[in-house]
Amino acid sequence: MSPEVLSYIMLVLIVIAIITGIPVAFALASLPLIFGYFVFGDRTLPLYALQSFGMVTNYPFVAAPLFILMGSLMERSGIADKLFESFYHLLGSLKGGLAIATIAMATIFGACTGIVGAGVVTIGLLALPAMLSRGYQKGLATGSIMVGGGLGVIIPPSIMLILYGAAAGVSISQLFVAAIIPGILLGLFYMVYVYIRARINPNLGPPVSPEERITGGKLVRMLLRSLVPPIFLIFAVLGAIFFGVVSPSEAGAMGVLGALILVALSGNLKISVLMDAATATLRITSAILLICLAGTLFTGVFMAMGGDKGMRAILQGFNLGPTGMILVMLLIVLILGMVMDWIALIFILTPIFGPLIVIIGVDPLLFGILFCLTLQISNMTPPFAYSVFYLKTITPPEVTIGDMYRGCIPFALVSTLVPLLVLMAPKIALWLPKIMR
Repeated sequence: MSPEVLSYIMLVLIVIAIITGIPVAFALASLPLIFGYFVFGDRTLPLYALQSFGMVTNYPFVAAPLFILMGSLMERSGIADKLFESFYHLLGSLKGGLAIATIAMATIFGACTGIVGAGVVTIGLLALPAMLSRGYQKGLATGSIMVGGGLGVIIPPSIMLILYGAAAGVSISQLFVAAIIPGILLGLFYMVYVYIRARINPNLGPPVSPEERITGGKLVRMLLRSLVPPIFLIFAVLGAIFFGVVSPSEAGAMGVLGALILVALSGNLKISVLMDAATATLRITSAILLICLAGTLFTGVFMAMGGDKGMRAILQGFNLGPTGMILVMLLIVLILGMVMDWIALIFILTPIFGPLIVIIGVDPLLFGILFCLTLQISNMTPPFAYSVFYLKTITPPEVTIGDMYRGCIPFALVSTLVPLLVLMAPKIALWLPKIMR
Protein backbone atom coordinates (compact mmCIF):
# COMPACT_ATOMS: atom_id res chain seq x y z
CA MET A 1 0.00 0.00 0.00
CA SER A 2 1.43 3.39 -1.02
CA PRO A 3 2.26 6.09 1.57
CA GLU A 4 -0.36 8.35 -0.06
CA VAL A 5 -3.16 5.83 0.55
CA LEU A 6 -1.93 5.29 4.10
CA SER A 7 -2.12 9.05 4.68
CA TYR A 8 -5.82 8.99 3.74
CA ILE A 9 -6.44 6.06 6.10
CA MET A 10 -4.63 7.99 8.83
CA LEU A 11 -6.78 11.07 8.20
CA VAL A 12 -10.03 9.06 8.38
CA LEU A 13 -8.93 7.36 11.60
CA ILE A 14 -8.08 10.74 13.16
CA VAL A 15 -11.56 12.08 12.33
CA ILE A 16 -13.17 8.93 13.79
CA ALA A 17 -10.99 9.15 16.90
CA ILE A 18 -11.97 12.77 17.55
CA ILE A 19 -15.68 12.06 16.94
CA THR A 20 -15.60 9.15 19.39
CA GLY A 21 -14.23 11.37 22.15
CA ILE A 22 -10.49 10.75 22.14
CA PRO A 23 -8.73 14.02 23.12
CA VAL A 24 -7.87 16.03 20.01
CA ALA A 25 -4.19 16.47 20.86
CA PHE A 26 -3.68 12.74 21.47
CA ALA A 27 -5.46 11.76 18.25
CA LEU A 28 -3.48 14.27 16.17
CA ALA A 29 -0.11 13.27 17.62
CA SER A 30 -0.33 9.51 18.22
CA LEU A 31 -1.77 8.25 14.92
CA PRO A 32 0.76 10.14 12.74
CA LEU A 33 3.52 8.74 14.94
CA ILE A 34 2.29 5.18 14.32
CA PHE A 35 1.77 5.64 10.58
CA GLY A 36 4.95 7.69 10.20
CA TYR A 37 7.04 5.02 11.93
CA PHE A 38 5.46 2.35 9.74
CA VAL A 39 6.32 4.28 6.53
CA PHE A 40 9.58 6.07 7.40
CA GLY A 41 10.93 4.07 10.32
CA ASP A 42 13.27 5.85 12.75
CA ARG A 43 13.30 8.96 10.53
CA THR A 44 9.87 9.89 11.96
CA LEU A 45 11.26 10.76 15.38
CA PRO A 46 13.61 13.55 14.18
CA LEU A 47 10.71 14.86 12.11
CA TYR A 48 8.69 15.22 15.30
CA ALA A 49 11.52 17.06 17.01
CA LEU A 50 11.96 19.46 14.09
CA GLN A 51 8.22 20.17 13.79
CA SER A 52 7.94 20.74 17.54
CA PHE A 53 10.87 23.17 17.53
CA GLY A 54 9.45 25.05 14.56
CA MET A 55 6.09 25.42 16.28
CA VAL A 56 7.36 26.61 19.70
CA THR A 57 9.70 29.14 18.04
CA ASN A 58 6.93 30.55 15.85
CA TYR A 59 6.74 34.22 16.90
CA PRO A 60 3.05 34.78 15.98
CA PHE A 61 2.01 32.25 18.66
CA VAL A 62 3.17 34.76 21.30
CA ALA A 63 0.04 36.79 20.57
CA ALA A 64 -2.30 33.97 21.59
CA PRO A 65 -1.64 33.89 25.38
CA LEU A 66 -1.56 37.70 25.50
CA PHE A 67 -4.99 38.09 23.93
CA ILE A 68 -6.32 35.22 26.06
CA LEU A 69 -5.10 37.06 29.18
CA MET A 70 -6.68 40.27 27.92
CA GLY A 71 -10.00 38.45 27.45
CA SER A 72 -9.76 36.80 30.88
CA LEU A 73 -9.19 40.18 32.52
CA MET A 74 -12.06 41.79 30.58
CA GLU A 75 -14.34 38.94 31.61
CA ARG A 76 -13.69 39.90 35.25
CA SER A 77 -13.76 43.67 34.79
CA GLY A 78 -17.54 44.08 35.05
CA ILE A 79 -17.68 45.80 31.66
CA ALA A 80 -20.03 43.17 30.21
CA ASP A 81 -22.54 43.88 33.00
CA LYS A 82 -22.54 47.60 32.26
CA LEU A 83 -22.77 47.05 28.49
CA PHE A 84 -25.77 44.75 28.84
CA GLU A 85 -27.52 47.11 31.23
CA SER A 86 -27.07 50.03 28.81
CA PHE A 87 -28.32 48.13 25.76
CA TYR A 88 -31.11 46.65 27.88
CA HIS A 89 -32.54 50.13 28.47
CA LEU A 90 -31.70 51.40 24.95
CA LEU A 91 -33.24 48.52 22.95
CA GLY A 92 -35.62 46.91 25.44
CA SER A 93 -38.66 48.73 24.04
CA LEU A 94 -38.33 46.89 20.70
CA LYS A 95 -39.96 43.55 20.03
CA GLY A 96 -37.13 41.11 20.56
CA GLY A 97 -35.17 44.03 22.01
CA LEU A 98 -33.42 42.07 24.75
CA ALA A 99 -32.12 39.51 22.24
CA ILE A 100 -30.95 42.37 19.99
CA ALA A 101 -29.32 44.03 23.02
CA THR A 102 -27.59 40.75 23.83
CA ILE A 103 -26.09 40.46 20.34
CA ALA A 104 -25.11 44.16 20.27
CA MET A 105 -23.37 43.84 23.62
CA ALA A 106 -21.72 40.57 22.53
CA THR A 107 -20.37 42.20 19.36
CA ILE A 108 -18.48 44.78 21.40
CA PHE A 109 -17.53 42.40 24.19
CA GLY A 110 -16.36 39.82 21.62
CA ALA A 111 -13.75 42.28 20.38
CA CYS A 112 -12.32 42.29 23.91
CA THR A 113 -12.22 38.52 24.54
CA GLY A 114 -11.81 36.28 21.46
CA ILE A 115 -12.76 33.16 23.44
CA VAL A 116 -16.06 31.36 22.74
CA GLY A 117 -16.52 29.67 26.11
CA ALA A 118 -15.89 32.81 28.15
CA GLY A 119 -18.16 34.89 25.93
CA VAL A 120 -21.10 32.45 25.97
CA VAL A 121 -20.99 31.89 29.73
CA THR A 122 -20.51 35.56 30.63
CA ILE A 123 -23.27 36.75 28.30
CA GLY A 124 -25.55 33.89 29.31
CA LEU A 125 -25.31 34.73 33.00
CA LEU A 126 -26.33 38.32 32.24
CA ALA A 127 -28.92 37.95 29.50
CA LEU A 128 -30.67 34.59 29.93
CA PRO A 129 -32.44 35.32 33.24
CA ALA A 130 -33.65 38.68 31.92
CA MET A 131 -35.09 37.16 28.73
CA LEU A 132 -36.67 34.09 30.35
CA SER A 133 -38.31 36.17 33.08
CA ARG A 134 -40.01 38.27 30.39
CA GLY A 135 -41.41 35.33 28.46
CA TYR A 136 -38.90 35.09 25.62
CA GLN A 137 -39.01 31.89 23.59
CA LYS A 138 -36.25 29.64 24.91
CA GLY A 139 -34.81 28.99 21.46
CA LEU A 140 -34.58 32.68 20.58
CA ALA A 141 -33.11 33.57 23.96
CA THR A 142 -30.45 30.84 23.98
CA GLY A 143 -29.72 31.22 20.26
CA SER A 144 -28.97 34.93 20.58
CA ILE A 145 -26.61 34.22 23.48
CA MET A 146 -24.75 31.45 21.65
CA VAL A 147 -24.23 33.38 18.42
CA GLY A 148 -23.32 36.49 20.39
CA GLY A 149 -20.68 34.64 22.37
CA GLY A 150 -19.41 33.01 19.19
CA LEU A 151 -18.71 36.37 17.55
CA GLY A 152 -15.52 36.58 19.59
CA VAL A 153 -13.84 33.93 17.43
CA ILE A 154 -14.15 35.99 14.25
CA ILE A 155 -14.17 39.61 15.45
CA PRO A 156 -10.53 40.60 16.04
CA PRO A 157 -8.48 40.17 18.09
CA SER A 158 -9.45 36.54 17.56
CA ILE A 159 -7.55 33.41 18.63
CA MET A 160 -8.90 31.63 15.54
CA LEU A 161 -7.37 34.25 13.25
CA ILE A 162 -4.03 34.04 15.08
CA LEU A 163 -3.85 30.25 14.75
CA TYR A 164 -5.00 30.29 11.12
CA GLY A 165 -2.43 32.93 10.22
CA ALA A 166 0.37 30.98 11.95
CA ALA A 167 -0.64 27.71 10.28
CA ALA A 168 -1.27 29.08 6.79
CA GLY A 169 1.52 31.65 6.67
CA VAL A 170 -0.90 34.56 6.22
CA SER A 171 -0.26 37.92 7.92
CA ILE A 172 -2.13 37.98 11.24
CA SER A 173 -2.26 41.79 11.13
CA GLN A 174 -4.03 41.70 7.77
CA LEU A 175 -6.36 38.92 8.93
CA PHE A 176 -7.35 41.06 11.92
CA VAL A 177 -8.10 44.07 9.75
CA ALA A 178 -9.85 42.03 7.04
CA ALA A 179 -12.18 40.42 9.59
CA ILE A 180 -13.50 43.69 11.03
CA ILE A 181 -16.25 44.37 8.47
CA PRO A 182 -17.37 40.73 8.03
CA GLY A 183 -17.50 40.33 11.82
CA ILE A 184 -19.65 43.44 12.23
CA LEU A 185 -21.89 42.25 9.38
CA LEU A 186 -22.44 38.95 11.21
CA GLY A 187 -23.64 40.81 14.29
CA LEU A 188 -25.90 43.07 12.22
CA PHE A 189 -27.39 40.11 10.34
CA TYR A 190 -28.18 38.37 13.62
CA MET A 191 -29.89 41.50 14.97
CA VAL A 192 -31.94 41.98 11.79
CA TYR A 193 -33.01 38.33 11.90
CA VAL A 194 -34.17 38.67 15.52
CA TYR A 195 -36.02 41.90 14.76
CA ILE A 196 -37.86 40.42 11.75
CA ARG A 197 -38.85 37.26 13.65
CA ALA A 198 -40.09 39.26 16.64
CA ARG A 199 -42.06 41.61 14.38
CA ILE A 200 -43.75 38.63 12.71
CA ASN A 201 -44.45 36.90 16.02
CA PRO A 202 -44.27 39.35 18.97
CA ASN A 203 -44.77 36.51 21.45
CA LEU A 204 -41.22 35.33 20.74
CA GLY A 205 -39.70 38.41 22.41
CA PRO A 206 -42.04 40.80 24.26
CA PRO A 207 -40.73 44.35 24.77
CA VAL A 208 -39.71 45.67 28.16
CA SER A 209 -42.36 47.86 29.80
CA PRO A 210 -41.68 51.63 29.86
CA GLU A 211 -41.69 51.61 33.67
CA GLU A 212 -38.61 49.34 33.72
CA ARG A 213 -36.52 51.40 31.34
CA ILE A 214 -34.20 54.34 31.89
CA THR A 215 -34.45 57.10 29.29
CA GLY A 216 -33.20 60.59 28.53
CA GLY A 217 -29.95 62.04 29.81
CA LYS A 218 -29.45 59.32 32.37
CA LEU A 219 -29.46 56.72 29.58
CA VAL A 220 -26.96 58.77 27.53
CA ARG A 221 -24.58 58.98 30.50
CA MET A 222 -24.97 55.25 31.12
CA LEU A 223 -24.19 54.49 27.49
CA LEU A 224 -21.09 56.66 27.50
CA ARG A 225 -19.76 55.14 30.73
CA SER A 226 -20.27 51.60 29.44
CA LEU A 227 -19.18 52.08 25.82
CA VAL A 228 -16.12 54.31 26.10
CA PRO A 229 -13.80 51.87 27.98
CA PRO A 230 -14.20 48.83 25.66
CA ILE A 231 -14.23 50.95 22.50
CA PHE A 232 -11.07 52.71 23.67
CA LEU A 233 -9.40 49.33 24.23
CA ILE A 234 -10.53 48.03 20.83
CA PHE A 235 -9.26 51.09 18.97
CA ALA A 236 -6.01 51.08 20.93
CA VAL A 237 -5.31 47.47 19.95
CA LEU A 238 -6.72 47.29 16.42
CA GLY A 239 -5.85 50.90 15.59
CA ALA A 240 -2.20 50.31 16.48
CA ILE A 241 -2.17 47.25 14.21
CA PHE A 242 -4.02 49.03 11.39
CA PHE A 243 -1.62 51.98 11.33
CA GLY A 244 1.41 49.71 11.52
CA VAL A 245 2.55 50.96 14.93
CA VAL A 246 2.87 47.48 16.46
CA SER A 247 2.69 43.82 15.48
CA PRO A 248 -0.16 41.59 16.77
CA SER A 249 2.08 40.21 19.55
CA GLU A 250 2.95 43.72 20.75
CA ALA A 251 -0.70 44.72 20.40
CA GLY A 252 -1.57 41.80 22.68
CA ALA A 253 0.73 43.25 25.33
CA MET A 254 -0.96 46.63 24.89
CA GLY A 255 -4.32 44.93 25.25
CA VAL A 256 -3.29 43.31 28.53
CA LEU A 257 -2.11 46.69 29.85
CA GLY A 258 -5.38 48.34 28.75
CA ALA A 259 -7.44 45.56 30.34
CA LEU A 260 -5.53 45.95 33.60
CA ILE A 261 -6.28 49.67 33.59
CA LEU A 262 -9.99 49.03 32.97
CA VAL A 263 -10.11 46.41 35.72
CA ALA A 264 -8.47 48.92 38.08
CA LEU A 265 -10.94 51.66 37.11
CA SER A 266 -13.83 49.30 37.75
CA GLY A 267 -12.54 48.64 41.26
CA ASN A 268 -11.93 44.93 40.64
CA LEU A 269 -8.13 44.96 40.65
CA LYS A 270 -7.55 42.37 43.37
CA ILE A 271 -5.03 39.58 43.81
CA SER A 272 -7.83 37.01 43.53
CA VAL A 273 -8.98 38.48 40.21
CA LEU A 274 -5.45 38.51 38.80
CA MET A 275 -4.83 34.94 39.97
CA ASP A 276 -8.11 33.75 38.42
CA ALA A 277 -7.29 35.47 35.13
CA ALA A 278 -3.73 34.09 35.08
CA THR A 279 -4.93 30.57 35.91
CA ALA A 280 -7.61 30.67 33.20
CA THR A 281 -5.04 31.97 30.71
CA LEU A 282 -2.58 29.23 31.58
CA ARG A 283 -5.24 26.53 31.28
CA ILE A 284 -6.62 27.75 27.94
CA THR A 285 -3.20 28.52 26.45
CA SER A 286 -1.81 25.12 27.43
CA ALA A 287 -4.76 23.33 25.84
CA ILE A 288 -4.57 25.38 22.64
CA LEU A 289 -0.80 25.08 22.22
CA LEU A 290 -0.91 21.34 22.91
CA ILE A 291 -3.47 20.90 20.13
CA CYS A 292 -1.43 23.20 17.87
CA LEU A 293 1.70 21.17 18.52
CA ALA A 294 -0.13 17.94 17.75
CA GLY A 295 -1.59 19.52 14.62
CA THR A 296 1.86 20.58 13.47
CA LEU A 297 3.14 17.04 13.98
CA PHE A 298 0.23 15.68 11.94
CA THR A 299 0.93 18.19 9.17
CA GLY A 300 4.57 17.13 8.92
CA VAL A 301 3.80 13.42 8.63
CA PHE A 302 0.78 13.90 6.33
CA MET A 303 2.76 16.03 3.89
CA ALA A 304 5.79 13.72 4.03
CA MET A 305 3.51 10.84 3.02
CA GLY A 306 2.20 12.84 0.06
CA GLY A 307 -1.35 13.10 1.36
CA ASP A 308 -1.63 16.83 0.69
CA LYS A 309 -0.68 16.44 -2.98
CA GLY A 310 -3.14 13.58 -3.45
CA MET A 311 -6.01 15.52 -1.87
CA ARG A 312 -5.27 18.56 -4.01
CA ALA A 313 -5.23 16.36 -7.14
CA ILE A 314 -8.64 14.97 -6.20
CA LEU A 315 -10.10 18.44 -5.67
CA GLN A 316 -8.60 19.77 -8.90
CA GLY A 317 -10.07 16.80 -10.77
CA PHE A 318 -13.57 18.22 -10.35
CA ASN A 319 -12.70 21.13 -12.73
CA LEU A 320 -15.14 23.48 -10.98
CA GLY A 321 -13.20 26.71 -11.50
CA PRO A 322 -11.99 29.01 -8.71
CA THR A 323 -15.41 29.87 -7.27
CA GLY A 324 -16.67 26.31 -7.41
CA MET A 325 -13.45 25.05 -5.83
CA ILE A 326 -13.77 27.55 -2.98
CA LEU A 327 -17.36 26.48 -2.35
CA VAL A 328 -16.32 22.82 -2.22
CA MET A 329 -13.54 23.61 0.25
CA LEU A 330 -15.85 25.69 2.43
CA LEU A 331 -18.42 22.89 2.37
CA ILE A 332 -15.75 20.49 3.61
CA VAL A 333 -14.90 22.96 6.40
CA LEU A 334 -18.59 23.27 7.33
CA ILE A 335 -19.24 19.53 7.42
CA LEU A 336 -16.09 18.62 9.33
CA GLY A 337 -16.68 21.54 11.68
CA MET A 338 -19.91 19.87 12.83
CA VAL A 339 -17.99 16.94 14.31
CA MET A 340 -14.45 18.21 14.99
CA ASP A 341 -12.62 20.80 17.03
CA TRP A 342 -11.91 23.97 15.05
CA ILE A 343 -8.25 24.13 16.09
CA ALA A 344 -7.66 20.62 14.77
CA LEU A 345 -9.38 21.51 11.50
CA ILE A 346 -7.09 24.47 10.94
CA PHE A 347 -4.00 22.27 11.12
CA ILE A 348 -5.55 19.42 9.14
CA LEU A 349 -6.95 21.46 6.25
CA THR A 350 -4.51 24.36 5.78
CA PRO A 351 -1.69 22.17 4.36
CA ILE A 352 -4.19 20.76 1.86
CA PHE A 353 -6.00 23.95 0.90
CA GLY A 354 -3.11 26.45 1.17
CA PRO A 355 -1.15 25.52 -1.98
CA LEU A 356 -4.38 24.82 -3.88
CA ILE A 357 -5.76 28.34 -3.49
CA VAL A 358 -2.48 29.69 -4.85
CA ILE A 359 -2.74 27.38 -7.87
CA ILE A 360 -6.30 28.51 -8.67
CA GLY A 361 -5.36 32.17 -8.19
CA VAL A 362 -7.35 33.02 -5.05
CA ASP A 363 -6.07 35.65 -2.61
CA PRO A 364 -4.84 33.74 0.50
CA LEU A 365 -6.10 36.56 2.72
CA LEU A 366 -9.60 36.37 1.23
CA PHE A 367 -9.68 32.60 1.59
CA GLY A 368 -8.48 32.88 5.19
CA ILE A 369 -11.45 35.09 6.07
CA LEU A 370 -13.87 32.78 4.23
CA PHE A 371 -12.34 29.77 6.01
CA CYS A 372 -12.68 31.33 9.47
CA LEU A 373 -16.19 32.69 8.81
CA THR A 374 -17.29 29.20 7.82
CA LEU A 375 -15.47 27.58 10.71
CA GLN A 376 -17.11 29.82 13.31
CA ILE A 377 -20.48 28.37 12.26
CA SER A 378 -19.32 25.04 13.71
CA ASN A 379 -19.74 26.43 17.23
CA MET A 380 -23.52 26.23 16.81
CA THR A 381 -24.10 23.30 14.45
CA PRO A 382 -25.08 19.91 15.88
CA PRO A 383 -24.10 17.32 16.88
CA PHE A 384 -21.03 18.93 18.49
CA ALA A 385 -22.15 22.54 18.91
CA TYR A 386 -19.65 23.72 21.51
CA SER A 387 -21.65 26.86 22.32
CA VAL A 388 -24.58 24.63 23.32
CA PHE A 389 -22.43 22.71 25.78
CA TYR A 390 -20.94 25.90 27.22
CA LEU A 391 -24.37 27.47 27.73
CA LYS A 392 -25.91 24.30 29.17
CA THR A 393 -23.60 24.60 32.19
CA ILE A 394 -25.49 27.70 33.38
CA THR A 395 -29.05 27.18 32.11
CA PRO A 396 -31.97 26.30 34.42
CA PRO A 397 -33.44 22.78 34.14
CA GLU A 398 -36.42 23.92 32.06
CA VAL A 399 -34.09 24.93 29.20
CA THR A 400 -33.19 21.71 27.39
CA ILE A 401 -30.51 20.81 24.86
CA GLY A 402 -33.33 20.52 22.30
CA ASP A 403 -34.39 24.12 22.99
CA MET A 404 -30.84 25.30 22.39
CA TYR A 405 -30.38 23.31 19.18
CA ARG A 406 -33.67 24.67 17.83
CA GLY A 407 -32.51 28.14 18.75
CA CYS A 408 -29.04 28.05 17.18
CA ILE A 409 -29.83 26.30 13.88
CA PRO A 410 -31.67 29.32 12.35
CA PHE A 411 -28.77 31.56 13.38
CA ALA A 412 -26.35 29.09 11.76
CA LEU A 413 -28.28 29.43 8.50
CA VAL A 414 -28.08 33.23 8.79
CA SER A 415 -24.31 32.89 9.38
CA THR A 416 -23.84 31.29 5.96
CA LEU A 417 -24.95 34.53 4.29
CA VAL A 418 -21.82 36.44 5.28
CA PRO A 419 -19.18 34.13 3.72
CA LEU A 420 -21.34 33.95 0.59
CA LEU A 421 -21.56 37.74 0.52
CA VAL A 422 -17.78 38.08 1.00
CA LEU A 423 -17.21 35.53 -1.78
CA MET A 424 -19.42 37.54 -4.16
CA ALA A 425 -17.96 40.90 -3.07
CA PRO A 426 -14.35 40.32 -1.87
CA LYS A 427 -13.83 44.04 -1.20
CA ILE A 428 -15.89 43.61 1.98
CA ALA A 429 -12.88 41.82 3.45
CA LEU A 430 -10.03 43.23 1.35
CA TRP A 431 -10.81 46.95 1.38
CA LEU A 432 -9.40 47.76 4.83
CA PRO A 433 -6.19 45.71 4.40
CA LYS A 434 -5.48 47.56 1.13
CA ILE A 435 -5.51 50.94 2.88
CA MET A 436 -3.63 49.57 5.91
CA ARG A 437 -0.26 51.20 6.52
